[in-house]
Amino acid sequence: MCWMALIPAAIAIGGSLLQAKGQTEDASYQAGLMKQNADFKNRTADETINAGDTAADWQRVKAGQAIGTQRSVQAANGIDVNSGSSAQLQEDTAMLGELDALTIQNNAAREAYGYRVQAQQDISNAGQTVRNGKTAATGSILGGLGKAFGSYAGGK
Repeated sequence: MCWMALIPAAIAIGGSLLQAKGQTEDASYQAGLMKQNADFKNRTADETINAGDTAADWQRVKAGQAIGTQRSVQAANGIDVNSGSSAQLQEDTAMLGELDALTIQNNAAREAYGYRVQAQQDISNAGQTVRNGKTAATGSILGGLGKAFGSYAGGK
């Protein structure tokens, strides 16, 4: 008759072990998703930098085109394009074009930094999720053992 008192205890222990297994598997799955999201964000950061570099290069091309247009208009009007205010205007255009290009790259770098920070947060959260899953699993096992003991002690 003593073995019959063990049935509820065995069921409680079995249930808590299954619950613990589910909790750790769920935590591992969630952590995997977070790590995958972190990888996507790091890739997005790289793509943002590349896009910023390309946009900056195009800005430099536009500045060069603007200088070419300035030189042609000035030359068509009989102005010496290599000296005086004409040359100064071209230098200013080149400087502002480069400033715009650097601003584009800086903005891309800041955006990429944001993605990298988010990726790092996802990685940290993934680790915490796994730890939380293990803690919950341990709690389930201990709770099941407590119920099992209570069932066994109450059955005697």
